[in-house]
Amino acid sequence: MSIFEVTGALLPIFGLVLLGASLRRFGFPEDSFWPQADRLTYFVLFPALIIDNLANTRLNQPELLPLTLILVISILCISTLTFIFSILFKTPATVFTSVLQGSIRPNTYVGLAGAASLYGTEGVALTTVAIASVVPLVNVISVTAFVQMIPQRRSGIKAVLMGILKNPLIVGCLLGLFLSVSQWGLSGTPKEMMAMLSKASLPLGLISVGAALRIQTLGNWFALSKSSIFKLILSPMLVWGLCMYFGVEGMPRGVAILYAALPCSVSSYTLSAQMGGDKNLVAGIITVQTLLAMLSIPWILGSFA
Repeated sequence: MSIFEVTGALLPIFGLVLLGASLRRFGFPEDSFWPQADRLTYFVLFPALIIDNLANTRLNQPELLPLTLILVISILCISTLTFIFSILFKTPATVFTSVLQGSIRPNTYVGLAGAASLYGTEGVALTTVAIASVVPLVNVISVTAFVQMIPQRRSGIKAVLMGILKNPLIVGCLLGLFLSVSQWGLSGTPKEMMAMLSKASLPLGLISVGAALRIQTLGNWFALSKSSIFKLILSPMLVWGLCMYFGVEGMPRGVAILYAALPCSVSSYTLSAQMGGDKNLVAGIITVQTLLAMLSIPWILGSFA
């Protein structure tokens, strides 16, 4: 798949992101709308999308295990590299936790929309498997970093860990995996309802991503650059190398590289605010990476997928 083909497939996705940014800038709808839209997408629509795609996925497919292993290895490697850099450059704890999140937490809204545009329903199903393996891991790594680097936040660790266990994406993954493993799947009215909710999740989620962009929070360009290089370039390149090593080809390799190349998740801002991190730096990282990803993802996929 050429760079131009990838760009053409992804343009509607980033068009919706830019639409969200424009709507927020012009004050339509009112600012009070966006938090509620985020909550609806996060707690209802997006879990429905995950359940809908995982419930009828055959988990005995040979490409699923290497796909999961590759993504887990890449996250552990990038996390370790981020920690080493923080020691070498004597990075403050609040900056380190921001860069760490910016280096490993993927924006799953963009990932699922991209998989749907490039690879269809099968690509979305593989991406939901990636979500099931990656989301719990990046949450545990991020929370552990906050606890170790910002000790005064230890008192809130129980609440945060409970929040991880109650994370609607994780709950959706577990429920979808259960339906798949049990071979109950989804059919009839429940299937139709989940499918309808799924169709609403990605457009609203992408518009909300755009509405969350904050140009005015840009600063600390060294931290912004480091996290962006790690997340948008080094991470997908590492995944590409692991795919070559494990012999993963075709669509599974494209899905793995796409997922590794995603910009930082908006949920990083919420966790940073909860755990005493530098939330303004995280907001800047999310903004810069989302804008850069419009160029980096087509190049990465066109060159290596």
